[in-house]
Amino acid sequence: MRKQISEIVSEFSEWNLFQQQLGPDNLITGMPDVKECGEGDLVFIESEEFVKYAQKQIPSAIITNEKLVDQFKDLTNTSILVSDNAKLAQALLRQSYTDRNIRENGWPRIHDSAVIHESVIIPENVTIGPGAVISKNVAIGENSIIMANVVIEEDVKIGCDCIVHPNATISYECVIGDRCIIKSGVVIGMEGFGFAQDAQQKSYRVPQLGNVVIGNDVVIGANCTIDRATFHNTIIADGCKFDTHVHIAHNCQIGEDCLFVSQCGIAGSTVLGKRVRCSGQTGMLDHLTIADDVTFVQRAGVINDVKQPGIYAGHPLQPLKKWFKNTAVLKQLEQLKKSVDAIEKNT
Repeated sequence: MRKQISEIVSEFSEWNLFQQQLGPDNLITGMPDVKECGEGDLVFIESEEFVKYAQKQIPSAIITNEKLVDQFKDLTNTSILVSDNAKLAQALLRQSYTDRNIRENGWPRIHDSAVIHESVIIPENVTIGPGAVISKNVAIGENSIIMANVVIEEDVKIGCDCIVHPNATISYECVIGDRCIIKSGVVIGMEGFGFAQDAQQKSYRVPQLGNVVIGNDVVIGANCTIDRATFHNTIIADGCKFDTHVHIAHNCQIGEDCLFVSQCGIAGSTVLGKRVRCSGQTGMLDHLTIADDVTFVQRAGVINDVKQPGIYAGHPLQPLKKWFKNTAVLKQLEQLKKSVDAIEKNT
């Protein structure tokens, strides 16, 4: 990259990222780790612990917050941009200027080894990698990238500007919105765990004939699985982000902008509201309803509906403040038992 600070500010003016610009209009050629920065570099500093590195290394530009800006007043040759969300600034600037260019992979736009059904129309700006298999009646939107060994079954619809990473599988009739990222090993639209048992407890498969519908701007991390619905749709709404190894069972409905950290599991037909956040190893039973703006932490085990926004923890599930109090008591159980035993002995 080669950008003047004034160009960067101008190009992101609609986002209102920067509240103040101080110092010279320096040329920026890179965005490295603050510990390795120097002349020509732009770095992002949100916390006190990284200030010392910038003061020593003297980068050409710093994006920081109002709380820390005074600590850089002696860097008179450094451009300082003050932002109330330096983390968001980092995300947007690095996407625009330093992100990996997946199209520069050395292969032809459509690799000779890709197997594409004759019914599929590939837009001129779509890239298909080695070994990809694309079945009949698949629709792929403008500017999307299908990487090596991806399998897309019949009647799938993929939107514009999507990236499907190597070895992902998208099963028949599923729908992917625009600007989605599907990472390696993801399986979208396989049958969920649907079986009926007879009197001898032998299990018989119940066909799952619905599909999965994924909205816009969704990121599905590596090795996640999202099961197709029994009859209608498993739904992942706009803006959801998944870490690795997350499982969403059949018929679930996930609201907008939900976040899932690694190893979460959501059982069938559970409905999540908007902006639900699940930390690592959160588990939910089936047929639950979770309100908007709920956060689950500390390996939350969710076995009942959650009707009010808030932060909940542990199992049995409790509001976070109550969980902290109960955990503090739990650590003292041995001493409490000794005290009770002593009281009983003396009565």
